Amino acid sequence: MPDLILINALATGDLIVQVDAVRSDYDPCKLGPSLLPVVTSRLGEARAAHAAAELTGGSAAQRLVLARQRLSELVRDGYEYLQAVPEEVAPASDVLQALETYGWERGKLGDIAGPSRIEILSRTAVQVTPHLPPYLQYPAHILTRMITWLGVQDAHKILASGGSYATIRHERNEKRELLLSAVSRVRHHYCTASDEREMNPELARIGLPPESNGTPAAPLPEAPGEVHFQPGTGQLTLAALPTRAQVLVAWRQPSGGAAEVAGVSIETAVGGSNFSPLQPGTTYTFWVTGRNASGDGPASNPVNFTASIS
Repeated sequence: MPDLILINALATGDLIVQVDAVRSDYDPCKLGPSLLPVVTSRLGEARAAHAAAELTGGSAAQRLVLARQRLSELVRDGYEYLQAVPEEVAPASDVLQALETYGWERGKLGDIAGPSRIEILSRTAVQVTPHLPPYLQYPAHILTRMITWLGVQDAHKILASGGSYATIRHERNEKRELLLSAVSRVRHHYCTASDEREMNPELARIGLPPESNGTPAAPLPEAPGEVHFQPGTGQLTLAALPTRAQVLVAWRQPSGGAAEVAGVSIETAVGGSNFSPLQPGTTYTFWVTGRNASGDGPASNPVNFTASIS
């Protein structure tokens, strides 16, 4: 059974980071150097722990092999993304330096078949990305999925060596509480950044329900335009945010299962596996909704996709 409290906390954490990235340095709500790293680190740890607890099916050894395959694909995608950065965006020397920071010696692809090499490149990416200029970072959809598959790998290393699944669930619960604490600190920060007791517009931007102040509720967002699923990136995309929407919410429903939030974004692309990987061999129905302070608008067209087994 999905941990809905943790899924909601992950959604809020993602929005906090996305919204903060576009804030001006003079915005009183911008998170400072003492709070933003806490949010990002706890968000990553909670994401990995949730992914580890959710991926089932097959043996622990099989899931470990699958995690390594996915990580190999993602580190290659990150490498190819940086290699394609045009000269007008960043000089070749800066791209080379970024590649070396990510662990690519002399900017070369080299051998990425070995499990230890894949793991080193993946962990390096998670550690160094926040410290690189935005135009030389791996895209968020790559880094997010990398974090989830690292969580799966770490957990199923434990299981493959005879460890307990209860330990994985306990770890998830601990990371959930730490993330909820960080979200609470952000709410406090927003509310103390102004003379207002509750920063309703700011809380709505990160998906936290603002306090009712007697003001009539805003209309719900309109229906989204046509939505497409991109198998290569795992993202749902559309031409524009729905009218009156502040946030785009991705939903997914496995065949025979319950619907759950799969990702959130303030842009026109949103991940369908931002909080946990897709179960291999399972067919999913995806859709999106626009969200504002009043709630979710109508659903988009549904899109079906079957996750590959290998």
